[in-house]
Amino acid sequence: MSGFLYTYLIPLVPSYHLITGAFFSTAEVSLLFASWSFGGAMGTPLTLFLAGHVKCWMMIGTALVVFFFNCIMFMAGSSFPILFLSRCIGGVGSTFLLSGSIAMLDSLFPPSERGNRFVIVYFCGGFGLTMGPLIGGSLSSDGAFIPCLLGSLVLAGLFGLVMVYLRENDAEFTKMEPLTPHLKDPQTTLSLASLLLVSSTVAFSEVILPLHLNVAFATTASALGGLMMIAAIAYIFVANVAALVSEKINRNLLVGAGLACNGVAFLALFSPESLAVEVVPVMMLGCSASVVYTGCFLRLVDSVGQGDARSPALQQVILSAQYML
Repeated sequence: MSGFLYTYLIPLVPSYHLITGAFFSTAEVSLLFASWSFGGAMGTPLTLFLAGHVKCWMMIGTALVVFFFNCIMFMAGSSFPILFLSRCIGGVGSTFLLSGSIAMLDSLFPPSERGNRFVIVYFCGGFGLTMGPLIGGSLSSDGAFIPCLLGSLVLAGLFGLVMVYLRENDAEFTKMEPLTPHLKDPQTTLSLASLLLVSSTVAFSEVILPLHLNVAFATTASALGGLMMIAAIAYIFVANVAALVSEKINRNLLVGAGLACNGVAFLALFSPESLAVEVVPVMMLGCSASVVYTGCFLRLVDSVGQGDARSPALQQVILSAQYML
């Protein structure tokens, strides 16, 4: 659901003025994308504070409530300030969900089983990323109302399931040590630097590529949504493979290969002369980002104790900061 709420806006924005009469400048479009990450960065200190006072399932339930209000605000809003605020709220919810979910997995499963469990998590997250642009592009003529309405209804149902099935779960965040020693770890520094590089290319592409394709090929919202869906599908399957492979080979090697492929894909992204050829670098970008994200995140989790919220929080800060820029 977090992935869905993030990506369905991408193909919707270019035609939003046709629905609501609200014309957004390029700068405002960029701010709308950055607002999700801004909320994620602002929510990180709150996440670290709550991690010492609540159980993991409570953090997940809170995230669903935050997402619900994000849907309602985006559904009702037609002005830039309301849309910006709703996206910020969604970013806060994504931080809550990431920290609570990962800490619960860390607490429940030993390191030998963690890779397989992350495969499931990446698949579910990737499914949301896939459906987001597809629905957003297909329903762009109806504005944000239908996607947000469906999202709010699903969120209400998910919150009910959390209350029924997870409230008996005893998984808790561990008592966290100061962040400074964790940041001084060379593996942590290398992981954060790798995340910074990859998130730079992905964030730049998410904002500029739709505008570039619209000008170069007069790309429709449906076609743009389909292109983003292809990237998300590539992300899903490669993340599953990378999570399993990371248990067998050196994760530094895995991350290095992903960074190299990411650089090649980014350079090729704006050179194709047709929309069909554009599929290749888009797929490469999704695959390489998936490899780097998976390798870095598993390495960050391994560097702290089970149930520690520092690793997901650090990852969220890095991704949020770079996506804002």
